[in-house]
Amino acid sequence: MARKKTGRRRGRPRLVAAKRRFTTRQGRRHGFEPADLGSDYLRVRKLRLTGRTDLPLDGGAILYAREHLDREQYDTLALVGRQLVLLARGWGGDGSCGGLWTSLTGAPTPTRPAPGTIDQLMGRADYARQRLAQACKQLDGSRNLVIALAEGRSPPIVRRVVERKLSIAYSVTLEKLRQGLDRVGRGRTRRESAEVEPG
Repeated sequence: MARKKTGRRRGRPRLVAAKRRFTTRQGRRHGFEPADLGSDYLRVRKLRLTGRTDLPLDGGAILYAREHLDREQYDTLALVGRQLVLLARGWGGDGSCGGLWTSLTGAPTPTRPAPGTIDQLMGRADYARQRLAQACKQLDGSRNLVIALAEGRSPPIVRRVVERKLSIAYSVTLEKLRQGLDRVGRGRTRRESAEVEPG
């Protein structure tokens, strides 16, 4: 006797909404998946704060998106902040960016090592520390703002920028930050151009 061809397998039909098919606890418990609004919420929040979705959600990006920093200043701020965080983390213990900044700018000893006394790897670390010390000295007028942005905190000036309620004192702080970043950026472009040119 031939089997009847109905187009489906024999046995019970599959339940499309079976609870065992869901991957979350709520789906297995109640039979429907919760709506994932995380990425949409983050996208809306970025658009509200920065006006762009391609920037990270931090204080420096908000200052850049609101046109208080230009692209070169924003890149320089990100570079200095990254170096502060990496050297503070390598410093060990409870090394914070503020403590590292104080030790770099207030050190009574010179930051340049004596020639021929250290190996090549230590020379790179000391060279990075020396460059960061120079950048910190040039940015010393806006020290608290740079440290807060490097540590990922949101200083009050960023909230004032978002609310469009900048006071005169905050405007002066932003101007000091821009001037310091310009000084650091000019030194960085001079070093990069000297490394590129043969000679």
